[in-house]
Amino acid sequence: MKYKLFVSDFDGTLGIAPDIIEEQTVNAIRKYIAQGGKFVICTGRMFSSIKLICQKYKLDGIVISYQGATIDDLTMGKRILEGGIDYQLAAKVAKELLEDGMPACVDVEDVMYCETESEYTDFHKEFAPVYKIDSIVDLVLKKQKPVMKVVTTGEPDRIYQLTQKYAKRYNGQLIINNGSNRLLEVIDPRYSKGSSVKYLSKYYNIPFDQIIAVGDSTNDIELLNGDWHGVAVGDAREELKKVAKEITVPFKEQPIKVLLEKYCLDT
Repeated sequence: MKYKLFVSDFDGTLGIAPDIIEEQTVNAIRKYIAQGGKFVICTGRMFSSIKLICQKYKLDGIVISYQGATIDDLTMGKRILEGGIDYQLAAKVAKELLEDGMPACVDVEDVMYCETESEYTDFHKEFAPVYKIDSIVDLVLKKQKPVMKVVTTGEPDRIYQLTQKYAKRYNGQLIINNGSNRLLEVIDPRYSKGSSVKYLSKYYNIPFDQIIAVGDSTNDIELLNGDWHGVAVGDAREELKKVAKEITVPFKEQPIKVLLEKYCLDT
């Protein structure tokens, strides 16, 4: 077994919306775990959402949600790490997005809040608590809790424009990335997918050269761009392929199964 810790993004890498993982891939994961490997799903989804998927396929262990703001041990039933954006900074970003005419959403304490409902919020309602409120900014300032993620959705050209604008404005303070070409996500750099891999390396006492991480979109750049083996799926975003150490098969060819068989499973 070359890699003892396998970290995988969900949507477009391991599975597809709403909650589908191919049976052959699930069987490969179970075999890997049975042989002593640690398999971790690392996603931008809410914890409530990814927890249900893990329960559906009986995949216990650790899951990373909100791109790294939370890490939960499903086997033990406890949260082992929680962080997020400082609430004052999150309120500032949300206010600016709203002023730019964009529908801002925030995730606070495993709940999504929005002022305007959309396909994005409708999707998450199927798996997690989502509430429509009058003022995102007022709620964040009132709660005074870390914000796991700030999100807005829109047409691809507008999302690209705003991603560049906010990345330049908040360079060093925040990470601005995209789960898809219609989704802009804002996270704290202290709680990214990459920082989560570093945390789990210490948690499991597994060195970087025994860790593999796989993703497909720009919100996986931090996940792949570390001292471990970062792999992009074959139809990943070009920005991600540039930082990947390996490019594997497209999503439809079950990249997680292919990589487990290539590097991790005893024959």
